[in-house]
Amino acid sequence: MMTEQFAPPDLLAALTLLDSVRMLEHTHQLCAPVFAGRRVGTQGHTEATDFLIEHWKSLGWETTTQAFPLSAPVLEQAAPLLLEQVTAKGEILRTFVQRTEYCEHPRSAFQPDIVEGSVVRFSEEGALDRYQGAWVALDAVPQGTAFTTLADELAHQGAIGLLTPLYATADGYLVKRIIAGTPVALPVLSVRADLHVDLTGTRIHARVPVYAHQAQGGNVLAHRPGTDEHLASSPLILGAHYDGVGDDVEGPRLPGATDNAAGVAVLLELARVITQARLQFRRPLLFVAFDAEEVGVQGSSVLATQLKAQGSTPLMLNLDGAACLNDAVWIEPGSQTEPLLQPLDQAGRWLDIPLIVGNIASDQRPFVQAGFPAVGVSVGAAQLHTPGDAIERVQPEALRIAATLLLTALWQLAA
Repeated sequence: MMTEQFAPPDLLAALTLLDSVRMLEHTHQLCAPVFAGRRVGTQGHTEATDFLIEHWKSLGWETTTQAFPLSAPVLEQAAPLLLEQVTAKGEILRTFVQRTEYCEHPRSAFQPDIVEGSVVRFSEEGALDRYQGAWVALDAVPQGTAFTTLADELAHQGAIGLLTPLYATADGYLVKRIIAGTPVALPVLSVRADLHVDLTGTRIHARVPVYAHQAQGGNVLAHRPGTDEHLASSPLILGAHYDGVGDDVEGPRLPGATDNAAGVAVLLELARVITQARLQFRRPLLFVAFDAEEVGVQGSSVLATQLKAQGSTPLMLNLDGAACLNDAVWIEPGSQTEPLLQPLDQAGRWLDIPLIVGNIASDQRPFVQAGFPAVGVSVGAAQLHTPGDAIERVQPEALRIAATLLLTALWQLAA
């Protein structure tokens, strides 16, 4: 722990106020069923937005939202998926389990009705009518326009759907994909690779009611003014994305606890401690719960573009993963980030928290691309985009490390 020999008394006092139990509780709240995994464009996501607004307002921070249309659509389900193996008479032999045995394909055509047919393995040789009324099992998924062309050809030959192989994670899950691609001509389901092989020669019926949905996103911004008017246009931004990939419709929950409810919980706790300790900063503080990170860091891209157009010169720290302990905290520096790296390094030394350079594909990158000093921070996350990313994975000590490291860095950067 930091010693008084190095640490200013007001910072030491603020660090003692950090509460891991409170952060864990906020993480638990963000993972609640009412928020339904916080996927952009859903009612659960709207509920999560309102929760954050109310929390920051209750602390006295000026809180606003920044709405924006998504530049890439999300994959929407109108009803539950279905995949069953049946006899020639339509009797059910096996009902496959969503998310562990099969899942959505982001380029599927919309098929809300159950379609039944035999499963035929794709081959470039053979009679043209072999696919009539069949689900075609592809050994691999062609890329780009090649997939569109193949689906068109198979649909012309009478195929009724496509089955593609997908490998499960080490924990047995099929990762959820929510960025919708251009739909092909046929409904498509992804099947766990070992099961996909065994389906050839059997009969199935399936329903794939998925479609591309053009949703609207919204960042949540909490602002605290600084004491130096000369730094009014040079805020210190601390960000963490609050969107997730969302629960499956009438299927498994994907609460997104480590990615990134825990990171947002750290922001909420830091705002509380800064308010309670009455810490004064020369720079304005801007805490941002970014939206649409899971569909191509769109929320951070919108804010970075806006700030650049306004002539602002922010410093930016982004927390993505504050839930799982690793050997060291990952840091992804951008260009011209020495003003951020030095305080982070000093905080790590004071607090005895090891830091290493790591790859963090998250919301700091649009700020780097906009020419702003920005650094990504990650303590750790687990089982991303699967039902395994649940509250049980969140470690209070990881939350404490993230919060103490960032508060110590914030104090140096903005005081």
